[in-house]
Amino acid sequence: MTDNIFTTLADIQALQESAEVECKLAGGRDGKGAVPNDMWETYSAFANTRGGIILLGIQEKKGHFTLEGITNPTPLVKNIWDTVNNPNKVSINLLSEADVSVETIDGKNIIVVHVPRAPRKIRPVFINNNPHTGTYIRRYEADQKCLPSAINQMMAEQEEVRDNRLMEGFTIDDIEPESLRVYRQLFVDAKPDHAFSELSDHEFLRSIRCIGKDRSTGKEWLTLAGLVMFGRGNSILDALPAFALDYQEKSPTLERWIDRIYTDGSWSGNLFDFYRKVYRKLTADLKVPFNLVGDKRIDRTPAHEAIREALVNTIAHADFNAEGNILIEKHPDFIGFRNPGLMRVPVKEAIAGGNSQCRNPAIHQMFLNIGLSEKAGSGIPNIYRNSKRQNWQQPNLYENDELGQTILELRMVDIISEEMQQKLIARFGERFNQLSDLKRTILITAMTESWFNHERICAITSEYTREVTLALSQLVASGYLDSSGKQKGKTYHLKGIEVPTPDNDAGKSIKFVTTPTEEQLSLFTGNVPEFNQEVPDLDNQSPELNRKVPELDNQSPDLDNQSPDLDNQSPDLDNQSPDLDKQNQLLWQQLQSVVSPIIQSQGRKPKAEIEQAIITLCKIAEPSCLKLADIATLLMMKPDTLRRNYLSKMIKAQKLYLAYPTIPNHPEQGYTTQQHVGSKED
Repeated sequence: MTDNIFTTLADIQALQESAEVECKLAGGRDGKGAVPNDMWETYSAFANTRGGIILLGIQEKKGHFTLEGITNPTPLVKNIWDTVNNPNKVSINLLSEADVSVETIDGKNIIVVHVPRAPRKIRPVFINNNPHTGTYIRRYEADQKCLPSAINQMMAEQEEVRDNRLMEGFTIDDIEPESLRVYRQLFVDAKPDHAFSELSDHEFLRSIRCIGKDRSTGKEWLTLAGLVMFGRGNSILDALPAFALDYQEKSPTLERWIDRIYTDGSWSGNLFDFYRKVYRKLTADLKVPFNLVGDKRIDRTPAHEAIREALVNTIAHADFNAEGNILIEKHPDFIGFRNPGLMRVPVKEAIAGGNSQCRNPAIHQMFLNIGLSEKAGSGIPNIYRNSKRQNWQQPNLYENDELGQTILELRMVDIISEEMQQKLIARFGERFNQLSDLKRTILITAMTESWFNHERICAITSEYTREVTLALSQLVASGYLDSSGKQKGKTYHLKGIEVPTPDNDAGKSIKFVTTPTEEQLSLFTGNVPEFNQEVPDLDNQSPELNRKVPELDNQSPDLDNQSPDLDNQSPDLDNQSPDLDKQNQLLWQQLQSVVSPIIQSQGRKPKAEIEQAIITLCKIAEPSCLKLADIATLLMMKPDTLRRNYLSKMIKAQKLYLAYPTIPNHPEQGYTTQQHVGSKED
């Protein structure tokens, strides 16, 4: 049970229906109250995702919530208990007595149902006695039927251990000798007197669970852990064709990566070597103060510890049986760690520590053997603890349910640096130090991100919806923040900062790509085939599609090499389109070169490929924004389809930003990959 109980009318008025909250009128045909049938779809969705709260007796229309109440809640409560205990309707009862309550607000009764996240061993939670048709997951504020691949993944996750599986046909000959040699040396350095140090390579691998015996045949094979940790690249790909490791260092001023390590055949391609290469890259710029313990210099800081543990954690918790790659991205102010596979415990439990359900315990133990990890269940708490010791902004740990991925962001922003401290005290005075941790985090975010929404704070802090809602409301009432927009479109920003709108100075400073006329467009589109048909509803495709299509950068590391020099393509651009300046013609042709392979390809267009193309289009256009009509024209899609299936969801996932964040449906709306910073109202 959580403590997210809405107890005042202000709570209801401030309510934002989200991935954690669902409101239902529950009026029944006669208006006296009835449990709605679709409540059980929400029950399944919450149980299979991150849990949530169902509120009966509250009506929601166009983002506005009203307290209607239920005249006689007792029969509804009884119906809830009868239904949740009926295995023909609900596969399992996750509710305790304290999870269902009746609350009275301004004399009206509502029913509050806390649905916990189901333990992995009993997922999927389904309704109507059929897991294949009755399993739901939560996507933003909607319940969606779970696709067969995702259901199968949940069932596979019921297994206790994933990396001890014997890989039939793979032997010690598939081990990369140099990787094993280096590991054994590190093992001796960490444990000089250990008995394993004297063993042969074969016996050593057997002792650290890289080799196992098939008891039915007596034959010995590599385990999954042994193969991916120390195997030869080709051998790993023979067993796991989708296996991929990728490190990219990004620059804020360049489109593409400036440094990269990936499984391109130039090195072993196994996990152990990937760790060693990437850790050096991630820590190369860290300053190490001179520090002695006894006569030995300590060359690790809390920053080193946080990065090391995050990298090991990403590897040890990856689902190597799923399609997808481990991706590490280094930016100037943060490092992103992404692995395939959702977390086996809720985010809050992982941060608290102590509940270890490692997906790959043998791999984790191999890192532990050489001093590169902590005991099971302490990895995530250590990342948070060392980030705090380093004075960094709190890490951001979250799951992408749609793509089946776990993401950890280490935000290397010194929240109490002298500069930041001066800014905070100058703006808020000493009262800033009296605020709660949550409120201070919100204000620090406001100082560094210009504007943000409710969902962003939930992600940064891993707090529940109600706590964030109330904290934001109180900060606005106390004069720290201003808000713009309404309900789900509401954004927050520091008091005195403009959020761009078409009518204020901040909005008027935003630039947009100049749109060619149809006549101008026809002059340099060439013979691009017609593609006017609406893209099928991609929500009905597998959520794993992103894993089937490499990122655009992976397909073409140098975009400029993909298309010929634009000047050579059009030697006399001024003659082609006299009313559109040459720079805009060049830009539009570059945008078209990005989408040309997509619109010319046959068959269904993978969602991930189109999303990546949209991001690339927006990046090329920056600092200007692209309008909906421009992106639709380039991709030859219907604007409504583009907005519904792609842009709206990418905005929620913060893959894109709106030029006018408080007016999402403005006809002149623009899209970009960067937030537009507001200006002070002096």
